[in-house]
Amino acid sequence: MALEKKTDKFTLFSYIATNPTTGVVRGELRASGQDSALIQLERMGLEPISVSEKKQTLLDLEINLFEKVPPQDIYNFTRQLSVMLKAGVPLVDALDSVHSDKENALLNRTLDAVIDDVSNGMSLSRSMGKHPKVFNSMFVNIVKAGESAGVLDKVMFQLADFISHDLKLRMGITQAIRYPSIVVGITVMVGVFAVTYILPKFSTLFSSTRIELPLPTRILLATDQFINDNWQGIIFFGLFFVLVFWRALKTEAGLFQWHKFVLGLPIFGPIAQKMAISRFCHVLDTLDRTGVPILEALEIAGKTAGNTYIEDRLHRVHSDVSMGKKVALSISTHTHDIFPPHVLKMIQVGEDAGAMDDMLGEIGTMTDAEVQDRVLKLTATLEPVITVVMGVFILVLALAIFLPIWDMYEALSTG
Repeated sequence: MALEKKTDKFTLFSYIATNPTTGVVRGELRASGQDSALIQLERMGLEPISVSEKKQTLLDLEINLFEKVPPQDIYNFTRQLSVMLKAGVPLVDALDSVHSDKENALLNRTLDAVIDDVSNGMSLSRSMGKHPKVFNSMFVNIVKAGESAGVLDKVMFQLADFISHDLKLRMGITQAIRYPSIVVGITVMVGVFAVTYILPKFSTLFSSTRIELPLPTRILLATDQFINDNWQGIIFFGLFFVLVFWRALKTEAGLFQWHKFVLGLPIFGPIAQKMAISRFCHVLDTLDRTGVPILEALEIAGKTAGNTYIEDRLHRVHSDVSMGKKVALSISTHTHDIFPPHVLKMIQVGEDAGAMDDMLGEIGTMTDAEVQDRVLKLTATLEPVITVVMGVFILVLALAIFLPIWDMYEALSTG
C-alpha cells in the first residue's frame, strides 16, 4: 500500500456519515488527504459513509479571501489551550477540546488542520506557521520557543496574558480616536454631498441672473466643475497611488522606509515608538519568565515590535549579546535614539540586580500608561480643532449659498 504523500496544502472534503444519536449527517472539513479526513471523522465520533473532495467555486474563494479571525477569538483559544496544558491534558486532546466550541469558520478549519498535523507528528509551532492568516509570526515564534525550552504550558499562559493586555491597549486607543474619526467622516461626506449635489442646484438659479457671484461660491462651483470634468482621472490616479503604495509596503525596503517615516511624524511618531517599546518589553518579559534562553528570547522579542526599523536595531542588539556583550549595553548602543534614557537606565539596573523580567514588566506597564496618556491628550486636542474646522466649513458653505441669494434679493428690491 502506497504511503500518502505529506503536503502543506489542505483540501476541502464533503462527507456523509452516521451518528449514533442523530442518524445521517452531512458536512465539510479540511484535511491534507482522504486518510486524514477519515481520522478527523473518527475523532468526531462519526461513522463515514462517503468522503469525497469538493471542488471550490469562485464564490468559495472570495469568501475565504475576506475571512479573518478576530483577536478576541485568538485570545480565547490561547487562554483555553493554556489551561488545558497546565492541567496535564495531552496536546492533541487539548486542541480537540478547545476546537469543539469555536464558532469562527476560519479558526475551525485551521484547528482541524493543526490537529491533523500534530497527530501525524508535526510540532505545534510548525503547524501554526502554515496559517499566517490566523497565527502571526509573533505567536508562532513564542510557541516555538516554548516547545524548544519544554515549557509550552507556561509560555501559552503568558502568551494569553500578553494578548489580553495588547487587546486592552488597542481597544483604549480605538475608543479614544473613534469620536474624532466619526466626526471627520461625517464632515467629509456632508462636504462632498453639498459641493456635488446641493450647490449645483443653486448654480442654475445664479446663472440666470447678472449678479457677480461672491468668492466662496466661485471656489465651490469651480471645485464641483473640476470634479465633474476630471472624475475619471481622479479615480485613476487615486487607485494608482493606492496600488503603488500598497506594493511598496509589500517590499522589505518600502516597509522599512515607511516605518522610519512614521517614527518621525510629530504626533503619531512618539505613540508608535512607545507602542513598539511596550511590545518588546512585554514579550521579552514573557519569555524570560518562562525560562527561554536570553538569546532566543531577544531574537523573538525583536521581531514583535511591529516596526521594521526598530526590529532592525533590535536585531543588532541580539548580534551583540550573542558575542558576549551585556543586554543593557547593547540596547543602549543600538537603540539610544529609540529607547528613552530612563528606560535604558531601568534595563541596566534590572540586569545588574538579576531582576530583568520584573524591570521589563515595569517598563511595559509604564510605557502603556504613557501611550494612553498621549492618545487621550491627542483626542482632547483634536476635538476642539475638529469643531472649529467644521464650523468654518459650514460657514463657508452657508455663505456660498446665501450670499448670492441675498444679492439677488437686493437687486430685485432696488430694481
